[in-house]
Amino acid sequence: MDIPFNRPTLPPYALVNKEVEAFYDTGMVTNGPGVRQFEIAIQDTLEVGNAVAVSCCTNGLMLALRCLGSCGKVALPSFTFFASAHAVVWNGLEPVFVDVEPDTWNISPAALARAIEKDGDISAVMPVHIFGNPCDVDGLEALARSNGLSLIYDSAHAMGAKVGDRWVGCFGNAEVFSLSPTKIVVAGEGGVITTNDGEVAERLRAGREYGNEGDYNPSFFGLNARMSEFHAAIARESFRMLESNVGRRNTIAEKYIEGLSRLPGIAFQTIRTGNRSTFKDFTALIDEERFGLSRDALSWHLSGKGIDSRKYYYPPVHRTAAYWERWGRKCDDSLPITNRLSRQALSLPIWSHMEMGLVDRIVEEIHSAQDSAEEIASEYIKVGP
Repeated sequence: MDIPFNRPTLPPYALVNKEVEAFYDTGMVTNGPGVRQFEIAIQDTLEVGNAVAVSCCTNGLMLALRCLGSCGKVALPSFTFFASAHAVVWNGLEPVFVDVEPDTWNISPAALARAIEKDGDISAVMPVHIFGNPCDVDGLEALARSNGLSLIYDSAHAMGAKVGDRWVGCFGNAEVFSLSPTKIVVAGEGGVITTNDGEVAERLRAGREYGNEGDYNPSFFGLNARMSEFHAAIARESFRMLESNVGRRNTIAEKYIEGLSRLPGIAFQTIRTGNRSTFKDFTALIDEERFGLSRDALSWHLSGKGIDSRKYYYPPVHRTAAYWERWGRKCDDSLPITNRLSRQALSLPIWSHMEMGLVDRIVEEIHSAQDSAEEIASEYIKVGP
């Protein structure tokens, strides 16, 4: 592709190499002082009591569910990356899929309230700040508190997001971020769990070491979820770029919206007033009837022009092969917004150092596609999906 979907924004190699040289000869290459320095930087910036670095976000979600004593069922959206639900199932828990809001695309507190009332076995809620757009944290926390539920945010996309003047990372019982190459802060591979509960933090630190609290006598089943010093070195330098990266992505998103909002049949995710999204992904909804092309046909056309895109999230988790027969089929009718979004959502290229000229080119190609919609639709029918 001439324009890939994403490129990792990495810190200068010389800075990372300097970090590596500081620990390399010591032989302390996992869970060393560099990891702790990274955790402290997270705590100080996000104004949260504790940060626990882990090997990846999925392991972080698995540990958070385990260390908070989740049992029975966990409510979460289906309009998300399937790792969210995988963390639930790997803990021997059952997912309860809840519909999302039609504008923010985040889990709907109203739909969640109905799910809680209907199913008394729900012990935890796992909202997702989808594409880095903060959830209705106040509404969700009120619901969780009144029903005695743990609240664990999947914040994979949301490092740098804000709710008013509050950083995402300080909400719920815990939040879990991803540091993989497509994210705002990059470690290569890695994640970090934030919590204001000191006891939970200590349990998480033991959990990433197989459950070993230091006495070689684990009291629960943990994981090998340690972050290496190599990954921490990249993450520390990348974290210093957080504000510039988030700011740049917001500027790119504004340019996309400015260029595409005049077209019929294109809609965008709502960011609540006062909130800040990270725009980990920039996603538009394509209404086939009004735009003249389906989401799939537009994606196919862009690919032919050398522009990569993603159908996030199609299929939604409950309709994937792993979930459909056991959990998805029975809840499908209760997820109309999720199902519509999955048919219409198209994520366009975005990365933190993306040149604005590339955005202009993508916008121009989408305008051109709309002008030639009938011809493109006819060609797409011939080649098939």
